Amino acid sequence: MQLGSMTLASDQLGVSQPAISRLISDFQEAVGYKLFTRRRHGILPTEDAWRLYQEVESVFTGLDELSRRAAAIKNLEIGHISVSAVSVTGNNLLPLVIADFVKKYEGVNIRLDICRHDRVLEALFARRSDLGLISGSDFTGDLSRTILSTRPAVCIMPQGHFLADRPVIRAEDLAGLPFISFPHDASYRYRTDSLFERAGVERDLRLEGGTHESVCNLVAAGLGVSIISPFTAALRSRLPVVARPFLPALNLQIGILWDDARLSSAARLFRDFVVEWFKANDDAISTLNPHSQLASAAIGLRRQASAS
Repeated sequence: MQLGSMTLASDQLGVSQPAISRLISDFQEAVGYKLFTRRRHGILPTEDAWRLYQEVESVFTGLDELSRRAAAIKNLEIGHISVSAVSVTGNNLLPLVIADFVKKYEGVNIRLDICRHDRVLEALFARRSDLGLISGSDFTGDLSRTILSTRPAVCIMPQGHFLADRPVIRAEDLAGLPFISFPHDASYRYRTDSLFERAGVERDLRLEGGTHESVCNLVAAGLGVSIISPFTAALRSRLPVVARPFLPALNLQIGILWDDARLSSAARLFRDFVVEWFKANDDAISTLNPHSQLASAAIGLRRQASAS
């Protein structure tokens, strides 16, 4: 088709001219119609042959594109990652991790869904998410996991609260005080209630917040005190709240979960990137003061990650 001559075709392919003639004859018999007509100085493709040639060319073009995209997936030039996370990580540290990741891997798309702990697990089991980030010391199911950071919960109160001058808040210090709780079906609510029950301390439990952020907002409004995760984004804002260490310690964890059987190359790379990011920024993450160091922690984390 390209050379217009069996002689030239046989020379280019390194086979005899009779072999070329036999291949054409067999192919014409297979397709069921004439592909070439003979002329004095060679052969001429029929109209059907040109149409077939165009179809074959498009197939090879598609195979070349398929090979290119397969290589792009291998080299992480393209990819898609789905991440589910609880609000305490998804609204706070995880966006910083994603920002640093996409700078390095521009062709990888990431979808971030913020949901409750049980919904994160559900998304992983249902294969709607590749990775899940949760906060808490309890992990369920057969998912693989890595603990990214472990820190004790902190006690928060409105600015000007009479407990704000104390360096450490103890359970008994909160006896009888308005306390902003989490919903009854939250595992963190069970852990905090159990802690105060063991300490023999009763609190005024009239108000609840569905997330650590909403609890912070209720505290900032002067409606009570609470015990929250130190990873909460609101602690890195300018909310009028004061955070103090709390005893007895209630350790909280950030963990990343995944299913080994279905992790793509891109998702595996992002998982490893998240683990290394938290290792590199662990000191900044654990900072407590919400109005000085914590307020600038996000900026500091970005600078550390960029420098590395």
